[in-house]
Amino acid sequence: MYRNIISNMFNVLVDPSSERKIIDLRKLKFRDLYILGRYNYSYAHKPLEKHTHGRMIEICLQDEGIQSYHIGGRDYCLKGGDILLTFPNEIHGSGETPQNRGRLYWILIRIPGKNERFLNLPPAESRMLVNGLLSIKPRHFKGRRMLKYYLERIFEAHDSGDTPMRHAEIKNWTLRFLLDVLADARQFAESRTSYQIRQVLDHIQQHVSTDFVPLKKLAAIAKLSLPRFKARFKQETGFTPHNYMMLQKIEMAKAAITSSKKSLTEIGIDLGFITSQYFATVFKRYTGQTPNQFRQQPRKQKRADIPILRLS
Repeated sequence: MYRNIISNMFNVLVDPSSERKIIDLRKLKFRDLYILGRYNYSYAHKPLEKHTHGRMIEICLQDEGIQSYHIGGRDYCLKGGDILLTFPNEIHGSGETPQNRGRLYWILIRIPGKNERFLNLPPAESRMLVNGLLSIKPRHFKGRRMLKYYLERIFEAHDSGDTPMRHAEIKNWTLRFLLDVLADARQFAESRTSYQIRQVLDHIQQHVSTDFVPLKKLAAIAKLSLPRFKARFKQETGFTPHNYMMLQKIEMAKAAITSSKKSLTEIGIDLGFITSQYFATVFKRYTGQTPNQFRQQPRKQKRADIPILRLS
């Protein structure tokens, strides 16, 4: 069974689609860099099955949206800007939670053997970098904004064709990425939302059940210009204001479907959706199911599917 988990996952890893860009760095003769991927889902997809990567570390960067992962009996909820590490031979997946709409990057790095160099670094530096990655304690933490930039440069270098410096550029951007991940892990502390954005979140929570709150009003509450407010909101919460409000509506819809005997049309209208069709379309976009399919699930599974947004 363990062997099947590894085999099935490698088939998925090298299977790109219109929503997933995946590059196999082994084809460029990298021994330590295996896979770099990015998905940009506009609709929720089926849950990520349990799998392992054998002797590799996987580093995930959630750029937009929210995603749950289950590792070693514990659940982790990623939001925009979060890093999550999976260590060698750890079985992980998203449990019963779908792969939500949003954008996520992942990179797979092979742990070298005792006498092997890592990314062709000198032996002492190789050991320090590898040991640093393996000894990271907080597997889930906030990453700096430059991490996405580094990964995009790897994609760019890969796509540039067989240029003389392609191999060096990919190695350089990867090293920058890994060193900053190490630095962010060392400096890790539970992130706190500023008082300004906290006021906005409270206002959204009080009013979003019936309608969307105009962005100009939210910017005024935060005492920020509209462009500055949108940038600040995304930086602190990991969501655009509109996406955050829509997610809140979907969470309210899930709770109502689970606990209420109201018709689905009534629930949608109560939450400010103009038509039942629009409500069903948006609900499926974020959950991978129609409201009716969600209602037909066993109650226990409904509760497991609801990601919890904790923005403190």
